Amino acid sequence: MTIGVAMSQQGFRESAERNFNDLDTDGDGFLTSYDYMALAQRRLKQAGVSAETPEGEAVVDAFLNAWDTHVRALDADHDGRISKEEYVLSFESLVRSGDLGAVLAPISRATFALIDHDGDGWITAEEFGSVWSRPGTDLTTAFARADADGDGLISVEEYVRARHGLLIGET
Repeated sequence: MTIGVAMSQQGFRESAERNFNDLDTDGDGFLTSYDYMALAQRRLKQAGVSAETPEGEAVVDAFLNAWDTHVRALDADHDGRISKEEYVLSFESLVRSGDLGAVLAPISRATFALIDHDGDGWITAEEFGSVWSRPGTDLTTAFARADADGDGLISVEEYVRARHGLLIGET
């Protein structure tokens, strides 16, 4: 997903730091495969789904594939982990090139399938609330922004765009 992004250098830095802090689940100042697995487990727990189900396996695979892509692209010193500075320095180029969206889309699609409890291809406000988590974000406003066509349901495309927008500070 390539988007036109008009964001200041400071805006990119703030978004990158916020995202890094969200990803660094153990708070050690580095991203590792452990952090990505912990995030997958958190999503599964929020949705009440076991990792052993097909939906659960898809979420775990998507997060671990994102880790593989991130570590290859962002680990400048090749130590097998991503420091905050490595992440921050690469964030703007990932957003502008569309690579961030390409990495995140599989995670968003797998998460969408996980929270679409009735499997109808749409997320309701109730389903949305089960996994949308960003401290300080009003759930009703976030749902309305994600529901781009205003039909009261979120399609997979709307969800992917909303998750991407959240990471770059649009939602």
